[in-house]
This record gives sequence, structure tokens and C-alpha cells, in this order.
Amino acid sequence: MDGPLAGIRVLEFTQLIMGPQCCQLLRDLGCEIIKIENPKSPDNSRHIPASESNPAVPVFHANNRGKRSLALDFSKPEGMAIVRKLIQETDVLVGTLSPGALDRAGLGYEACRELNSRLIYALGTTYGPEGPESQKPGNDMMAQAFGGLAWNTGTPEITTGAGALVADTMGGMTLFGAIVSALFSRERSGEGQMVETSLLGGQIWAQSSELMAHTLSGSDHPKIDRTYPWLSSISPISVYRTSDGYIALSGFGRAPWDQFWRAFGCDEIADNIPNRTERITKNAEFSEVIAEKFMSKTTSELGEILDSVSAIWAPVNDYDAVVTSEQVLSSGYLRETSHPIYGQITSMGAPVRYSEGLPDPADRAPELGEHSEEVLLELGYDWDQIELLKEQSVI
Repeated sequence: MDGPLAGIRVLEFTQLIMGPQCCQLLRDLGCEIIKIENPKSPDNSRHIPASESNPAVPVFHANNRGKRSLALDFSKPEGMAIVRKLIQETDVLVGTLSPGALDRAGLGYEACRELNSRLIYALGTTYGPEGPESQKPGNDMMAQAFGGLAWNTGTPEITTGAGALVADTMGGMTLFGAIVSALFSRERSGEGQMVETSLLGGQIWAQSSELMAHTLSGSDHPKIDRTYPWLSSISPISVYRTSDGYIALSGFGRAPWDQFWRAFGCDEIADNIPNRTERITKNAEFSEVIAEKFMSKTTSELGEILDSVSAIWAPVNDYDAVVTSEQVLSSGYLRETSHPIYGQITSMGAPVRYSEGLPDPADRAPELGEHSEEVLLELGYDWDQIELLKEQSVI
């Protein structure tokens, strides 16, 4: 089955997560992805093990399934000639190498545009295309730190990064959206263009509500032990400890709010619920009561009570619970599959669904240079030329 982006060829010059994850979603929606890696210094995520005792490479597998790998040294003239041929037959070029790396290699936007005026040239960096930090190298944690997310995570005593690579993910999703919209624009104009985003830009966008709350209030909100500090000022929305785990609880409208308190034996609070404005001043008090009540019950017991009063809540799942969740698996976000090296595993699915369907997700990422010969044959190279390129260490 073809996906909505079938027929689109993408040339990928990326490392680690932001770029590979962007291109992975393009691949899952039907694009052909040719991932170009230097034979001697490939994508660093090929060398990040799952643990000290498990050499499997989860980051590379998660973000490179179904792509074609062309191991190519394009610093050599013969390698650059191959890249130039590919660009002429490519719809999208994605680069997330160090700032200016493609320009220094002779593959900047203007050089590529001369080869293919319909090319969508997509760049992702750490800090963005302009400004005093634009040429600095960085990664997910640097973007979280610089953009305020690390400060806003943790407790009043401890500042820490988020427990996932959220700047990389938001940067990759933002770059994906820019690419798809540029492809749509090309359908109208016939011309390609350059699109740019960054890890910093993506995670600033992810904090839009928090940053607007800050700018409009005119002062920093305090760091507290509850999640969503600015929302916690108007509602006891937070994560609360239970006797055997944690529960996330959202706020209520007035109607179920009294039912909630009665369900926990707090009739006095239920009979004297203040209006929304006055309730703000009591949220710290309410949160303390909720924390005390929740600590005396299991997550399962609380779930039954909260469902009975139509509360908005969810258990705080650990990763074991996530990867076995019927909800997650039935939605296709994760899937059970077989890998030639790892055996039966739970692997990534697509985060979107189309009524017309999508291609089946790929089961594995490519070995380094697995498709080099295949791609060169498609470009018109014969076997003698390919062998010569091997002897010259171009591929």
C-alpha cells in the first residue's frame, strides 16, 4: 500500500535524533529515504548501546527503519559527483549536521538549487539560523537548558532535564511540518525553497503556553513540586503519590467538583466550594488534602473512585506499562514485530493514521552501506565503476 507521500525521494544528511526522526516519519508516510553516511564516521547513534550489557542500538533502530543506506565519502570528488547526481533526482534534502557543514562541503542551498530548482532544502540546527549562538554546536539538553525547559522541570530544589529527548522530537516534528508544507507549496508554484528550524525553536514552541503565561504575568512563576506550575495556580492539576504508585489528576468544573470531595469524605469542602476566582487562593490547601487522601489508597482503588465521579485522570505508567498497553498497541503507536538480530521485539509504529491506509512500518534499520551498490546501479554506474569506487574508499 502506498502512503500519502509515495513517490517523494528524500536525501538525508543527518545524525542522532532530530533529523533521523523527521525522516523516519517521512518514510512511514511513503517517502523513499536515502541516508548518506560517511563510511568511516557514520551516524553516531549506530554506536549508542541499549545498556552496558546489551549492545543493541535502540536510537538508530527507532529512527532509521526502512531507509536505504548509502555509505559515501563525498569529500572526495568521485563521492561529490554521486551526491550531485542524486540531488538532480531528489525532492527533499534534509541536513542536521553541524552548522555550515553542508555549505563547507559545497552542498549549500544555492549550490543545490542550481542542480534542482524544485528541491526542498531543509535544515535543522540547535539554536536557529540567526543570532549570536547560531553557529554553536549543541544537542537536545543544550536546547532544553537554553530555552528554559530544564529550569521548569524538576522541583524547587533540583533543576533537571526532561526524561525524554523532547527538544529533538519537537525539532524533528517541526522540520517535518515545514517540509510537507513546502512540498504543498511546490505543487502550486513549481519551485522548491529552503526551510529551517531548530531544537531551540521546537521546544520554545512546545512551551508556548508557559512562556505566554510568563510574559503576560510579568514575572517568573515559582518552581513547585507539582506539574504545570502556572496551571497549578488555578487548579490542583498535578501528579499525586498513591500507596503503590502515582496518579495524574486534572481539574474540574463546578458540577463534579463537589462530587469529588464527597467521594473522599470531605463533605465540608463539598458544601463550601468557592467560586473560580476565590478557589485560586485555596488550591495549595486543596492539593494538600488530595495528596493525603490519595496516599491511603492504591492506584486501582483511586481509579474506580475517580471514574465514578467522571474525573479526568490517568495512572502514571512506567515504560513496562507503556510498551504492553492495549491502548498503545491497538492504536498502532507501538507494535510487535520480528527483527533479524533482536528477535521478537516491541518496535515503533506511526503516530498518525490515514483512512486510505499507510504502508506497513519497516521492521529494521539498514546496515551501514547496505544499499550503496543498489543506489549506484540506479544512477547508471556499472559494476566496474562501483568496484573502482570501493578501491578508492569512496563507498
